Amino acid sequence: MKYTSIFDVIGHIMVGPSSSHTAGACQIAYVAQLLFGKKPKSVKIGLHGSFAETYRGHGTDIAILAGLLGFKPEDEEIKNAFEIAQEEGLNYTFEIVDLGSEYHPNSVSIEMSDKIEKMTVIGSSIGGGNIIIKNVNGLDAGFGGEPNTLVILNQDKIGALVNIANTLSKFNLNIGSMKISRDLKKKIALTWLEADSVIPDEVISALKKYSEIKWVRIINV
Repeated sequence: MKYTSIFDVIGHIMVGPSSSHTAGACQIAYVAQLLFGKKPKSVKIGLHGSFAETYRGHGTDIAILAGLLGFKPEDEEIKNAFEIAQEEGLNYTFEIVDLGSEYHPNSVSIEMSDKIEKMTVIGSSIGGGNIIIKNVNGLDAGFGGEPNTLVILNQDKIGALVNIANTLSKFNLNIGSMKISRDLKKKIALTWLEADSVIPDEVISALKKYSEIKWVRIINV
């Protein structure tokens, strides 16, 4: 087996009891609220597969709430997620769902909303605290936030990728990989790029100068 990170050997720093059902669940929710761009006011959480079967015993529900509140898997405040959610006025519901056989058994759908907008993110915990975001608002995805990742929703039009690439070049960012998911009917695309270094916040304002860019999110390790 080829290891690309020390975390592939020793695992991630986390609050237990389970790397898949606790740490991974927290990380999915943490990335989801980063993609939403703010802490949601209301959340509908759909638990699939083994998440649905064992979420109380493994603390999956606590971990997901903690991630939505902005806590990372290693944060000791995870255990207080229910109390903190109540203090902050976060409305949430848990339900059992069947996302289909194409999804990993440790998967969750997270529908976040406030008074202005709504976003649904589906993620899977694939072991050792590692995750994959599989879907964002109906668009297929395939990133986990490691390494540093830039996620962009843009109009699917000629020149969009050129503008993105030129902007990143100005910040001396070396892109290790780039993938695109397209909705041809809506003429939108979800673009995600993995960078070799930390992505500065200034990239967001630089990209949003282009009219075809709908939103930009940064997930730094």
